[in-house]
Amino acid sequence: MRPICLLPFCLLLLTFLPAHAGHKPPQVSLRINIQTAGEGLSSSQATNIGIPPNGEIIQIRALPEVTEKDLIDVKTDSAGTVFLFLNHRGKVNLDASTGQNQGRILVVMIDGYVIYAPVIDQQITNGVFAIPHPLPAEVIKLLQDTAARNVKEAPPAPR
Repeated sequence: MRPICLLPFCLLLLTFLPAHAGHKPPQVSLRINIQTAGEGLSSSQATNIGIPPNGEIIQIRALPEVTEKDLIDVKTDSAGTVFLFLNHRGKVNLDASTGQNQGRILVVMIDGYVIYAPVIDQQITNGVFAIPHPLPAEVIKLLQDTAARNVKEAPPAPR
């Protein structure tokens, strides 16, 4: 009886098994976009979105002002308010966009779902954005883990 070479079979099997050493932790998508008038904008510059509670359709800028990459911390208080602490880039973008777009809607989305859509009534200059209602604990944990990774992977501050 001839021995069967198992090496090609083993290599083929290993290519389909998940690699645990380099796996990525669970990801969360955070987007903070600003409502736009949309006049003269292409579909690559603005998109329609329904906002709660009644599903009103508004146009938002396609490129977000803030993303999960701008998070450096996430905290909650006893009332359930969620505080998103932003890095320098996020702070500058939120400051500029809330300063220039008073009266427009700011849309906060997590994993594609609108979770908060207030009318901008004041400029946010401190780099902390508050969501005034609780979010599920799993979502908070994912946001906190993302913020911790961002801090860990951030380049060192210049001296």
